[in-house]
Amino acid sequence: MIKKIALLFLCMVGLAAPLSATATDEAAKANHGPVADRLAIRELVESYNSAVIEINPQKWISHWAKDGVWNLGGGDIEGKDAILEHWLSAMAPYKYAAMFSQPVFIQVDGDEAQAQWHTNERLQLPTGDQMLVIGRYNDRYQRLKEGWKIKSRHYSVVFTTGRPAS
Repeated sequence: MIKKIALLFLCMVGLAAPLSATATDEAAKANHGPVADRLAIRELVESYNSAVIEINPQKWISHWAKDGVWNLGGGDIEGKDAILEHWLSAMAPYKYAAMFSQPVFIQVDGDEAQAQWHTNERLQLPTGDQMLVIGRYNDRYQRLKEGWKIKSRHYSVVFTTGRPAS
């Protein structure tokens, strides 16, 4: 207990960094790399989100690398065919789905990149019941001859709530 109080005091007077946010953590979340590449990755994710809203499987899967990996928390789904099959199953219960993302950071290093996104998803069932899901994606990208593609997406839920049909 005394150690916790001492650490709290040191943090308050600025002699120690708080445990929740260090300079190293912040540097790891900083944008870097060419702005044109970061913009292209942002546009890739925005188009991905648009495909979700349109419930357009061909457009949605076009954002993935052939050997992409998708993980929604239940294990890796590998390859475009398996990813598309899983997405179609996941989308089947919903009458409407909307997905919006905001980047935490986008980092480009040559032909590879990584990013973290906060997501806001609104889903509606045929009954009219609605869900709101706030999540986080940790992504990796690869530059291919046709442009940037998703190499991997690992998702975690931050918050979820529901609203019954009125």
